[in-house]
Amino acid sequence: MTQTTTGIKLDDALRERLRTLGTARDRSPHWIIKAALVEYLDREEAYERERQEDEARWHRFQLTDNALSQEQAFAFFDRL
Repeated sequence: MTQTTTGIKLDDALRERLRTLGTARDRSPHWIIKAALVEYLDREEAYERERQEDEARWHRFQLTDNALSQEQAFAFFDRL
């Protein structure tokens, strides 16, 4: 895997917070930034997948008008 460098601009307060946390956790600022970015991307990508699934379900419902009644849904969950 090829790695490239990407720069970000941090104000002094944020840079100090990053340094302080890195010292407390015995981690480099680079490690903390990368871990935070991975966590953010994982969360946002999962949200986007769910949003797209919801949109597809809504579109499918609009086309078919096929849905479960409340009673059918409760019966399904009771069987679980």
